Amino acid sequence: MRVGVVVYGLEGSFAGIGRYTLHLTRALGADTSGLELVLLAAGGIGPSVGAYGRLGVALPGCGRLPGLLTLGNLVIPARAWQHALSLVHDPTGVTPFLFGAGRARTVVTVHDVFAWSIPGHSTRADTLIYRHWLPRVLPRVDAVITVSQASKADIVRHLGVPADKVHVTYEGVGHSYTRASVEQVSKVRAEYGLPDGYLLFVGSVEGRKNLSRLLQACAQLWATGERRPLVVVGARRWKYSQILQTVQDLDLESRVHFPGHVPEADLPALYSGADLFIFPSLYEGFGLPPLEAMACGTPVVTSNAASLPEVVGDAAITVDPYDVEALADAMHRVLSDPDLAHDLRRRGLERAAGFTWEQTARKTVEVYREVLS
Repeated sequence: MRVGVVVYGLEGSFAGIGRYTLHLTRALGADTSGLELVLLAAGGIGPSVGAYGRLGVALPGCGRLPGLLTLGNLVIPARAWQHALSLVHDPTGVTPFLFGAGRARTVVTVHDVFAWSIPGHSTRADTLIYRHWLPRVLPRVDAVITVSQASKADIVRHLGVPADKVHVTYEGVGHSYTRASVEQVSKVRAEYGLPDGYLLFVGSVEGRKNLSRLLQACAQLWATGERRPLVVVGARRWKYSQILQTVQDLDLESRVHFPGHVPEADLPALYSGADLFIFPSLYEGFGLPPLEAMACGTPVVTSNAASLPEVVGDAAITVDPYDVEALADAMHRVLSDPDLAHDLRRRGLERAAGFTWEQTARKTVEVYREVLS
């Protein structure tokens, strides 16, 4: 198989879908089952991605999303013909396949449909893509990959894609996500100015992640005498100012740290140094941070919404993300009960071990073969 994979937005810092694209591309590039990988680069791809591709091919004019969604529909079929591709896979979910990909078959990964599932939490661009673009273009592709059964159900419900056309391939946990040494944790703590013992959230700083309610729950927790601060790791996204306003309104400036986006190489030590990882998101297509925290031996409290219960199983405490008191109580239970925390660590390590990017790549190649057959 000669497969083209569209890579977009990987020349700088990235998270979420970008990390999925990075790790999937690495795993596919290491595949030895006859797959010949070609990276169709919409913009730069960065050395950490490019080193795993057999060949990098530029998509001129597609370095920004408007260009990819317009000019990309013409450039991709031309590149597919020029490089004799048998299949083109877009793992970013924007699906620039209005005119297909020439003679090549097409596969797209749609990670979630949050613009449908939780209205009011998406930008104008996301609303246009998910509510107007995807319903028109997805019927034209040969197969849809998604990252959880919950997300598959939403895609079938909201986008009208037949269930037998949607394939679930879970995301994986990278090999670097393991319990960091005391020295590694101390080094990262010093770099970001963190105390010995803290609560941790990792993800984009935006309304969908439910950070305002997390801050309210932390305020309740701190009112009981808990002293460990909250560390919020992630880039500031849409309407993040509302979250910062909550910090001010609750007078929590001294208790909440916002280091911003951090290099992925620092995440295992940040997870390992935390006494508790909290991820109360309102909606996730998969929700990778809780698994990464588990792989680093950190107990997890997360939301019972969308895919998160499917991902964490019985290895985390799940709560209603809209119930601030329940969230505060779950956090207090873990922090005050060493036996519970130990049990969550043990179960979390076992759960995370079942999710690998090599497995994701194998399942993805199975979809390729099914489409081409």
